[in-house]
Amino acid sequence: MIAFPEKRRLVQSLSKALLFYFLLSHTTLQAQTYKPSLDMRVLYTPETVRVGGRTIVYYELLLTNFSSDTISIQSLRIVTARDSVFVASFTSDDLQRRFAYVPTVATESDAGIVLNPGSTGVLYIETTVDKTMTLIRHILEGAVLKKGKRSLIQVQDEGTTVNSREPVVLGAPLRGGPWVAIYDPAWVRGHRRVIYTMDGKARIPGRFAIDFMLVNDNGQYTKANEDVVANWYGYSADVLSVANGMVVTVRDEFTESKTISAHPVVPAEKATGNYIVLDIGNNRFAFYEHLKPGSIRVKVGQKIKKGDVIASLGFTGQTTGPHLHFHVANRNSPLGAEGIPFVFESFNLLGVYNDLGKMGQQRWENINENNGRAQKIMNERPLPNAVIQFMMN
Repeated sequence: MIAFPEKRRLVQSLSKALLFYFLLSHTTLQAQTYKPSLDMRVLYTPETVRVGGRTIVYYELLLTNFSSDTISIQSLRIVTARDSVFVASFTSDDLQRRFAYVPTVATESDAGIVLNPGSTGVLYIETTVDKTMTLIRHILEGAVLKKGKRSLIQVQDEGTTVNSREPVVLGAPLRGGPWVAIYDPAWVRGHRRVIYTMDGKARIPGRFAIDFMLVNDNGQYTKANEDVVANWYGYSADVLSVANGMVVTVRDEFTESKTISAHPVVPAEKATGNYIVLDIGNNRFAFYEHLKPGSIRVKVGQKIKKGDVIASLGFTGQTTGPHLHFHVANRNSPLGAEGIPFVFESFNLLGVYNDLGKMGQQRWENINENNGRAQKIMNERPLPNAVIQFMMN
């Protein structure tokens, strides 16, 4: 047992220690300086997908300037969060091509990306990763611009988890070909860059969307006058179920104009035109859009099998020509869902349009070996603007 005098001295010592700790902590907190700066966060958890023999991750980095100063961004490095292994880097010019202001504004500067006080923008990232990389970190470098002076800054995030689940493997949405798989992450007005705010949250339903357009062996997409909808090669083609599942939404109320020039201007809420949504399991929903009026062969609640004909390719909704819009999302909502990756179990790669403006005017570019013969691709997403042929099992 501790004697009373000793106990008193012990209490006094502990009290002094606690007081010292309090004063030290309070002084430390008072000494810390807070500088409003750049908020950096990922819009949706990145998921990987196999494209062109590489594992690619697509995601968006949301940037908001909470300071009272203008901030320019010069470079971005991506490293693994645990051991700082290099993943990718982007310079000022490349970042500008990947960047969009929210809302879109026309701003250019020799200083690179410039975020004025209170402004927000999005960096659209796609890069090759190793499947073992489950946590990545972003390091932005730039400068604070104040009264004609530049002060260099570096901003790092805490780390972003990469979802390692495998993308869903799907059957063919269409028969045969050649089909041009039209998409490009870099397009300013592409599906990837259209953000919808529904239920209080910003989402990108078309993050992995592909538009399929049929061409002939010369790369032409019409057989005669291209203003006539019925002259387009893909028009009325059978649309197929990509998996076993259940029909959860059908919309078949839109009519079609007989010519491209007579097609009406369609608002965002009607962009899909006639469409079908299939629940293919595990919170994955397959969307088929721009379907031909009166062609839908299924109804809500109906169970379907992979390969079933469900509708015909048409010209309804927000479109400039007959094609099939296809994507997979995590909710049964055309605008209020996140687009998630998918791959096709097999297709033949015939070539690619590096310049999509040449489609309709000339044959695609050959990128295959073996004298240009088709290359069989399995469990991958087509390359941007690839020309493919679906082979039915």
